[in-house]
Amino acid sequence: MISKIKIWSRSPLIPARDHGSAILPPADRPEPIPELCEERPVMGWLLGWEYGRKWLERREEIQRHRNMVSKFGKIPADFSWWLNQRRPLFVRLQRFRSKPGPRPRKQITAFEMAQRRREAQNRKLMESQRKNQ
Repeated sequence: MISKIKIWSRSPLIPARDHGSAILPPADRPEPIPELCEERPVMGWLLGWEYGRKWLERREEIQRHRNMVSKFGKIPADFSWWLNQRRPLFVRLQRFRSKPGPRPRKQITAFEMAQRRREAQNRKLMESQRKNQ
């Protein structure tokens, strides 16, 4: 006789006593329409799309929570970096070697422009002092 031993079964859910140590807050699943369960549906609310509006609000809230939780643990894959790390060092050095030929002109920064203006102003002051003497 073959005994039926459970090889695999879902583990029982053990609720936390307090959610203070949890990384994420507990998922609050709202009831479909809890405040209206005891009352009979009102025709005006059905025609005015009141039930549908409440359902859509709750659905958007649940989707927003799911999207937020799903973004936490994902790191985008950078395959080019991964491949580059596995290349030989010489190939990487060749890849990042500067191009032969004339070097491009140095970009003028705001500090260099100010320095040139000061030098020009000092030259003019020196020339005017020579003329006055």
